Amino acid sequence: MIIKTRAPVRLSFGGGGTDVSPYTEDHGGCVLSAAINKYAWSTLELRRDKEIHLKDSHSKEKAYNAYDDLRYGNKLDLLTAVVKDMNKRQKGLNLTLRGDVPPRSGLGSSASAFVSLIGAFNQLSRDRRLTDYEVAEKAYSLERFELGNRGGRQDQYASVFGGLNFIEFKGKDFVRVNPVRISRGNLLELEKNIVLVQVMDRQKSGDIIVDQMKSYVNGKKEVVEALHQVKVLAQEMNKSLRHGDLNRFGELLHQGWVQKKKFSPLISNREIDKIYSIARRNGAIGGKISGAGGGGHMIVYCDSGREENVVRAVTKAGGYVRSFSFDMEGLVTWEV
Repeated sequence: MIIKTRAPVRLSFGGGGTDVSPYTEDHGGCVLSAAINKYAWSTLELRRDKEIHLKDSHSKEKAYNAYDDLRYGNKLDLLTAVVKDMNKRQKGLNLTLRGDVPPRSGLGSSASAFVSLIGAFNQLSRDRRLTDYEVAEKAYSLERFELGNRGGRQDQYASVFGGLNFIEFKGKDFVRVNPVRISRGNLLELEKNIVLVQVMDRQKSGDIIVDQMKSYVNGKKEVVEALHQVKVLAQEMNKSLRHGDLNRFGELLHQGWVQKKKFSPLISNREIDKIYSIARRNGAIGGKISGAGGGGHMIVYCDSGREENVVRAVTKAGGYVRSFSFDMEGLVTWEV
């Protein structure tokens, strides 16, 4: 039997940073995000022997004679973490992972990879399977605590559930996923008017998160107030989408970006600011970096009918425009 899975990455519209501890324990957080049709794909095949073979699209295959031989310290640590946690019966297996977007994209690609891999093992289970919330929480736990990659909780839940969601965080493991009720016409208009631009390569997002939360813990007033503001703006974005006020959504994106840049000087730079300014001059109402910042992908929401102007302008400025559509399914598994 061969099990296959796919799990989407996401666009983060607002509230990012408020899902990161200790802010979420102190004040509660919320994010507005949407899954898109760029995926982490996994294939899990059981072997007749005890060998474990791991491979992803960026590394050569690595083979271990048995479960007890698994070691960290290479480019396949993500796969290793999932196998060590989910393969308690120590079965031999072949496990492969492929991603549609590169690492450090700002689209939550590492979270979608964890979700995809965990989904494969969960499908293999013939006893009690994990719920969607449990899959997301395990993906969060393995990435944050087993591998020590700093960040929040939003990416894992966005990948598992799919769709357009307003997600609430109230400390520890309390998470509530609320699908945004929006008409099909407005959903399609939202999708059409968003331009997704890859602006530049990015360093580790954890460095930005650490800098951001250090300022918060130390009580830096500007950072604390900015976190409060992006939470309020995410709530307002949710309302604007439910009411079909898409231009207001674009304006709130811009306000959120202004606040987000106060989190850390690492979030933006001259190149990012240049491309954003060009997009705004050519028809973008608002936008922001998706994810922690420092590079990766930028979202810009355009005045309806002016998205082609934005595409031409940001491409000329050195950005790479990536097509997408919303994913409404989230984690999907199947057997062949």
